[in-house]
Amino acid sequence: MTFPERRYTSVFDLGEDGVSVEARDGDPVKIRGIAPPWDSLSVDLGGFREKFSPTAFDKILSRKKIDVPLLFNHDDSRILARTTNGTLRLEKTDRGLLYEADPVPTATAEEVVALIRSKTIYGSSFSFTVGPRGEEWDEDERGRVTRTVTEASGLYDVSPVTRPAYPGSSVGLRSLEQWRAARGLLQHRDQGRPLVISLDYDQTFTAAPGLWRSFVADAAARGNRVVCITRREDTEENRAEISVSFENMEISDVILCGGNTRKRAAAAAAGIEVDVWIDDSPEMIPAETEARVIPRVSTIAGARAAAAAALARLADVRAR
Repeated sequence: MTFPERRYTSVFDLGEDGVSVEARDGDPVKIRGIAPPWDSLSVDLGGFREKFSPTAFDKILSRKKIDVPLLFNHDDSRILARTTNGTLRLEKTDRGLLYEADPVPTATAEEVVALIRSKTIYGSSFSFTVGPRGEEWDEDERGRVTRTVTEASGLYDVSPVTRPAYPGSSVGLRSLEQWRAARGLLQHRDQGRPLVISLDYDQTFTAAPGLWRSFVADAAARGNRVVCITRREDTEENRAEISVSFENMEISDVILCGGNTRKRAAAAAAGIEVDVWIDDSPEMIPAETEARVIPRVSTIAGARAAAAAALARLADVRAR
């Protein structure tokens, strides 16, 4: 299940495009703002920063009917306007996703308008979800990780807010560190023999699908082979689920070995000799290959150490 994430944009970041109130020539008051701006890096969200591409909400805006409320502080009981009755309008602009609202005349609306006018409130927040194919990940030469949201799967509200909040992303820090360790190994092996990499499914791929999609694409582009060996039982339902999850991914083989077979034994039976195991349960990999397991490490330093250790031990793998 994907849980909504929230992001905050400040008037200080957007200048005149921050949340504001307009009332012209006796027209009803309007609340407007940008949430989010395009291609603007966020604060650190726990090991990475984030930006939204101009395509991020195209799919949502193209729907015939969308239901997005304008709330105060993300509070469902303090609703100001809504797209379903036309009091809230969303528009893609050159700067970002513009929202403009004709707040329904309530005590909450009167309060919020006064707070915005006085600059007591100066920022907006929005609640969204991202599908597994709607994000791209990259790490620059200084180790700075950026997530680019290319397609949101849901937009649940926009909200003028009293206090900036940067809650953790749905991408777990451990998943991010595991990805960094695995990616570091790929970079160091560019000039060596291509690797066979086993990517675990449950609690590894499923913990951060977008993150691992970017890894598989990177690994394949560098000439490596990625397989999936999972301890799920080999049933039609499990195969169908995994097939949908891996759609359009360069996963060469999927092995469902069940709970009673060691993953390495299942790989050997299929004629696959794995060089690197990316797995949240390294204890399930036999001891003789454990040196080449990238587990879910708990610190950035640990991620780098895992990559370095795996690389050093791969150096003595005999050429095939």
